[in-house]
Order: sequence, then C-alpha cells, then structure tokens
Amino acid sequence: MKKVVATLSILISLSATAEPIKNIEGTKQLCQKAADAFGAGDPKKSMEILKPHWPLPVEEIDNLAYQTESQLKMVSSRFGTILGSDFVATKVAGNSFVQHTYIGKFEKHAVRYICVFYKPKEEWVVNAVYWDDQTPALFN
Repeated sequence: MKKVVATLSILISLSATAEPIKNIEGTKQLCQKAADAFGAGDPKKSMEILKPHWPLPVEEIDNLAYQTESQLKMVSSRFGTILGSDFVATKVAGNSFVQHTYIGKFEKHAVRYICVFYKPKEEWVVNAVYWDDQTPALFN
C-alpha cells in the first residue's frame, strides 16, 4: 500500500510540473493560451495555465484569479459581453525580459492583457500578469 501511495505521489508531482520554457516563442505561446482563456471569460483558467511557470505561492496566484474574476464581473456590466482576445505586440528588454500584450475584447470596450516573462538563467518564468483599461497605452 505504501508503494502505491508513493508511486501516485510521484506521478502527481511529475504531472504538475511543466516543461521549462527555453525561448521567447514559448513565452508567447503560453501567454496566448492564457489570453485566450481570459478572452473567453475564464480568468481562473488563465491563471491555471500560467501557474506551472510562475514562481509565486499557489495561494497568491489563486487569490489573483479570484480578484480578477470579481473585477471582470464588475466591468462586464459597463463593457458588455466579452468577445475574445487579440494579439497586439511583443517587446523585448535586454536578454532577460519579454512582454506580450493582448487585448480582451468586450462589446463596448477593450482591456489590455499583459504577460511579462523573466529569464534569470536558462529558462523563462512568469514575472507578472496584469490587465487594465489603459488602451491608449497600446499606441506608445
């Protein structure tokens, strides 16, 4: 019985880890999946997609997902139904940072959805994810 429990524990921990992201294209693909979930109105799924690459305590990421879900419900009354997401731009800062910007499209407005990745050594990790309604900043 102990062997079965130990084996299951190992399998679960292995399935919870994700392949390391080794290049900028990998960061864009991950952010695209998260932006698509956000644009589908599922911020919790968006955070779950990013979680394996985000070196924050799970509780903090879960709390961020909860707050985002609550805030999206509030803005939906003003912005209308969420319609999806669109890619806007990628910016690179040196060899250690990359930022991907998407928009979450609503019927009456859009919001920026931004993923920032950091490469401390050989692998890219999520450094920050945020969204706001500062759409004029898309043109800077």
